[in-house]
Amino acid sequence: MGRRTKRNFSERDREEFLKGMKDFREVCIRVSTNAPIGSEAYRLADKFITGIMEAGGQLTGDPNHFVMR
Repeated sequence: MGRRTKRNFSERDREEFLKGMKDFREVCIRVSTNAPIGSEAYRLADKFITGIMEAGGQLTGDPNHFVMR
């Protein structure tokens, strides 16, 4: 039986993850702005935006973490 290593999701990992999600959310917003309403690209971008918003809320405790203020 192999040794198991303890995983560590550091604050740096969390910040990098949030930055990547923020960047991808911005791409998805551009897609949903330019794609025809109801198209596959539009629907996928909307699903990704929703998922990113939910994940950001779970990681930060702020459901509007990615919303510009």
